[in-house]
Amino acid sequence: MGQQILEFKTRKMKIFINYDQCIAAAGNSSTPACGFACVKACRLYGRNILKIENNRPVLAVTEPKEIERLDNECMSCEYHCQQKGSGCIHIDVHIA
Repeated sequence: MGQQILEFKTRKMKIFINYDQCIAAAGNSSTPACGFACVKACRLYGRNILKIENNRPVLAVTEPKEIERLDNECMSCEYHCQQKGSGCIHIDVHIA
């Protein structure tokens, strides 16, 4: 079976959340050790692109153009996942 990965794009970035490595998703826990740090960071520093659904971070906004419009390219979800979680979030930044 292949990896379960949430992938979405913003104006300048591509974000990947690997559910197989995600503490909350892999353990199907509503109170994971990471405390859903990625979603909290997105709410605090970002624009609420992520939400919690079925014990995993998912997109709160599903329309690609709306994600591009809303997202402020903050990258806080990756940083906080690295600090408090398993590091399952990876962001590719397109510099042009």
